[in-house]
Amino acid sequence: MFKSTYEAITKGNPMWNQLSVPESSLYSWDPTSTYIHEPPYFKNMTMDPPGAHGVNDAYCLLNFGDSITTDHISPAGSIHKDSPAARYLLERGVDRKDFNSYGSRRGNDEVMARGTFANIRIVNKLLNGEVGPKTVHIPTGEKLYVFDAAMKYKTAGHDTIVLAGAEYGSGSSRDWAAKGPMLL
Repeated sequence: MFKSTYEAITKGNPMWNQLSVPESSLYSWDPTSTYIHEPPYFKNMTMDPPGAHGVNDAYCLLNFGDSITTDHISPAGSIHKDSPAARYLLERGVDRKDFNSYGSRRGNDEVMARGTFANIRIVNKLLNGEVGPKTVHIPTGEKLYVFDAAMKYKTAGHDTIVLAGAEYGSGSSRDWAAKGPMLL
């Protein structure tokens, strides 16, 4: 049984073999996909990383205490119906029933950036004890979703920082805990 199962494993099956495969050695990005998207950190990437850069005219995007783990930072769970990620999906014709989870859309940086710091239990000191995925846009005093505030700062040409205490970023959900804040 083992031999009969594995002797033709490299030949695939008829359904697999009928799939259309592009000739290119590079992935052909589908700009309409809401599951996988070409992230900006791949564009113009070289073998020599740019390294650290200075922070100028920065505003505090979030102010945390201790124990903000990767589970607080990384997008996880279901996509809340009123969140920036939900708005992004709705604008692209995705029905609410088809949102799925952040995990199923982890190949789309646009969804994942919108879900960074979207943990419903996160406590941002800028909100005076209020719990949830929002912050204060300091120049206007507006209370906004973290993503929306970050984009408002970025549009105005301002850097942002996150103030956090001990154990910031500890945990096992490291990939989006690093990529998400960088994209914000």
